[in-house]
Amino acid sequence: MKIGKRWKGRMFASGMAVCLAMAGCGWADMPWNGQRAARERQKFDEMAERLFLEEITSNTMNLHFLLADPEAYGIEEYEVTLGSYTLEEVEESLEEMGQVKEELEGMEYRFLTKEQQITYETLDYYLDTELGGEDFLLYANPLSPTIGAQVELPLTFADYNFYDKRDVEDYLELLSQIDAYYGQIMDYERMKSKEGLFMSDRTADKVIESCRGYLTAPKDSFLTETFAERLDGVEGLSSEEKEAYKAKHLEIMEQDFIPAYEDLMEGLEELKGTGVNEQGLYYFPKGKEYYQYLLSTTAGVNYKDMGKLEKEILDRVNGELREMKELLMENPEILDGLGNYAFALSDPDEILTDLQRQIQGRFPEIPQANYRLKYVPEALEDAFSPAACLPPPLDRPEENVIYINGAEDYENYDMYTLLAHEGYPGHLYQNIYFHESGVSNLRNLLKYTSYSEGWATYVEYLAYGFDNGLTQGTGALLAKDSSINMGITALLDLYIHYYGWDVETTAEYLAETMRIEEREMVEEAYQQIVDNPGNYMKYYLGYLKIADMRKEAEKKLGSGFQEVEFHKFLLDMGPAPFSVIEKYFEEDYLGGR
Repeated sequence: MKIGKRWKGRMFASGMAVCLAMAGCGWADMPWNGQRAARERQKFDEMAERLFLEEITSNTMNLHFLLADPEAYGIEEYEVTLGSYTLEEVEESLEEMGQVKEELEGMEYRFLTKEQQITYETLDYYLDTELGGEDFLLYANPLSPTIGAQVELPLTFADYNFYDKRDVEDYLELLSQIDAYYGQIMDYERMKSKEGLFMSDRTADKVIESCRGYLTAPKDSFLTETFAERLDGVEGLSSEEKEAYKAKHLEIMEQDFIPAYEDLMEGLEELKGTGVNEQGLYYFPKGKEYYQYLLSTTAGVNYKDMGKLEKEILDRVNGELREMKELLMENPEILDGLGNYAFALSDPDEILTDLQRQIQGRFPEIPQANYRLKYVPEALEDAFSPAACLPPPLDRPEENVIYINGAEDYENYDMYTLLAHEGYPGHLYQNIYFHESGVSNLRNLLKYTSYSEGWATYVEYLAYGFDNGLTQGTGALLAKDSSINMGITALLDLYIHYYGWDVETTAEYLAETMRIEEREMVEEAYQQIVDNPGNYMKYYLGYLKIADMRKEAEKKLGSGFQEVEFHKFLLDMGPAPFSVIEKYFEEDYLGGR
């Protein structure tokens, strides 16, 4: 039923359903209901596995990055495809989602196990939000200066592992399809243009500029370099086969890859001048409603009252501002050392080893796992984040990779807390824990950015308080400062896209709250938010929800609060919409104490 085939075969987001709470002996466990419950649970598992297989085979990129050995899962034949980017495909996908929604509602929720119920609710929320996006089919931004398909797809190709000969051939077939795929995206952009929804000339120029770096001669391309490196690691290939594959790669780069970027640039140039809005989503028809839809898909909470969201962020930011002032009043000398503070460790391997020691007793134990540290190729540094943790395939949990960007722009990042975010107890730790939990394969598709990034941000701030060479006061101040800055950025995301702030209003706000008065810096920040609606919010909202849950838990449980148990609850829940997580937080975590 091709769930998630929408836009680049994207993964699941998340979902929610009504929960029936039973006290004492569960209804499904009554003797006369035992067989019925067993049948319903089997029926649900079969549906979940079917959806999993249909989803991953609809897009070969998804398949490859999820499963190193598809045949072990019964997947022997599949169409090698990047997926599609057409309205017809989206409409078909929505129709199929409606059918899955009916099938899901036919399940007897009360007979399912708790893990199945969480999967049910997560899937249900995902289906509801996706079906609710039917009015916004031309509002997506497949091309944006920093996180658009024209940037992300080559990065994905560069990290496409070759486990055997078939992977090499699949890769080459996928690479040859990039011109057709980008052609579909340009057709979509032309439809947006006709409806007055095309990007501004300023944004178009930035996207065009981001494409220019991929016009390098094929033999000098980073893709050619990384292809040769991966090819050399494939066992069983003769020297003649390797040379033939390398020649084929150069041919595809020349005939498909470079023309794809040339056509993309030409198409964007032709559409320049048709973009009528240089500001936030607020100035598009249905722009405010689309922004709310974006938050419901990424944060897993339907904010019908955006004033409530604004208040939640302001309460968190203002609370941390008060705590920062109190800290400085008690320890004014902290400010003197902020200009030259330093962590005890700077080597990435040593930091990750130390972080594994630091989290003992504060986080649940996980099996020892392997990981590789890799540096981003120089050609990709400008388009890559400061660091990234790549989740391993489901059947190769040992293949954890953390990329570090060595670009000069990121030299001032704190490597210790950056690796806490990406490694332990951040993404790498989180991935290992979730894999070991033994959940259904479908849960591994129901990824949720606000959950995963919220967790990684939360533990990044905790890491400032580890035994890391900083004084306790310095670490606390840096953590609060980072959180406040992110909170203000999230507020700007809301103000620009939902309330319609222009660059002048934004400049006044930044001057008042952050003492930023340099016009170029203000305009750059404003444009970043305009180009990527909801992107900053999805990171902050996850942290906000987790931090607020911890605050509530500490208040209600008092001396009974145990940090490790709070962390275990969040990790056991796994990626899910926060509307689901908060329900179990109230009923199971707080209610069970």
